[in-house]
Amino acid sequence: MDLNALATTQMLIDYRGTNSRLVRSMGRLSTGERAATAKDDPILWGEVQALKSEAMTLAGYSDNLNRGASTVRIALASMDVARSHLLQAEEKLNAAYAEKPGSVERAKAIEAYNELLEFVDDASSAPDPGARLLLQDPALNADAGGVDIRAGEDGFSVRLEAREIHTGATGLDLPRAGAARPSDLVADPFAPPVIADISNATNQEIEQMLEFISASKEDLVAKIKALSVNASAIEEAESFNAAFILRNEGQADDLNVVDLNAEAVLAQSLQLRGELSISGLSGMNDTYRIAIQLLK
Repeated sequence: MDLNALATTQMLIDYRGTNSRLVRSMGRLSTGERAATAKDDPILWGEVQALKSEAMTLAGYSDNLNRGASTVRIALASMDVARSHLLQAEEKLNAAYAEKPGSVERAKAIEAYNELLEFVDDASSAPDPGARLLLQDPALNADAGGVDIRAGEDGFSVRLEAREIHTGATGLDLPRAGAARPSDLVADPFAPPVIADISNATNQEIEQMLEFISASKEDLVAKIKALSVNASAIEEAESFNAAFILRNEGQADDLNVVDLNAEAVLAQSLQLRGELSISGLSGMNDTYRIAIQLLK
């Protein structure tokens, strides 16, 4: 057995390991990362990547919540538009009531009321697809109804209930002059109109219409308040997710941060060990050559 060869081999192995660790240490000093790749520290790298992955997943849920919040804001704006038209429609009925029965002015005011109800229906056709689902009549839009927003792990979601603001039976239930109340038509397709003749509307008929519009106003306000509660729930869920995203990102950074002072000391130590290994190899070769010469 050649002890010199074995010693040389072992010293080369030690030098290679020391140099590899020195390269890693210098990489940490230059990048500030303890585990930039799985080769650096597989366990630590896996933990860091898991935290970053969870943060990305939560960011996806936050994106869903932000889109949901946008839907709610647009829906609330559309409801405000509907409320404005509803108030205008009420003003027209009051104006009609103030005019003489059978007068042209009364008939024109009632016709203007009918036109304003069209605008109320138009408000349910919001520019946002999700808002339209919440506000429109299911009889006209088969997909209309509540919307679920995925907001977290394990199927956690925020439910936005439908808040129909159209004038149909399932919405504000407002009759047009010359037609029956929508809910009455559902119960009885032959239900008589509230105002039978627009050109000759009676005070009693207009009073009945004003009662219906008053009830619709209260219903609309209640729906606005209910949707505002949904907006608060979305905001709370988004804040919760944002806090966890920051926590995960912070933990990932803390796990992977380098103690630059300690790493610099280690690098110097590794460099010295490498130099000693080279010096030892050189000295061993010199000794080996001297021994050969002495044996000649």
